[in-house]
Amino acid sequence: SYIDWILTVPLMCVEFYLILRAVGAKQILLWKMIGYSLIMLIFGYLGETVFRSQSVLFGVLSTVGYVGIVYEAWFGSAKKLAVNSNDPKLLGAIKALGWFVLAGWAIYPSLRA
Repeated sequence: SYIDWILTVPLMCVEFYLILRAVGAKQILLWKMIGYSLIMLIFGYLGETVFRSQSVLFGVLSTVGYVGIVYEAWFGSAKKLAVNSNDPKLLGAIKALGWFVLAGWAIYPSLRA
């Protein structure tokens, strides 16, 4: 439900930032992740409620935010900070969060059906 997501999704993005702050993450990472989460949530909500006849378009737009979060975790600045830290536990934590986002959020819509 979007009421749950409006809290949990941005908090997950904050978690990425807080984990990486000790190794030099800048606030721009935090705002980028929150921005991606807002894109995902706002367009997803609008496609399911207000613009149902254009739900595919809004689904695609929502996916841009989702892909942005996954990209940051696996290829973007979050991954680079974790790699540069030379801490395998930190890198493992970022990878685990990336997998959680990819798998957990990908299957959630099918669980609602």
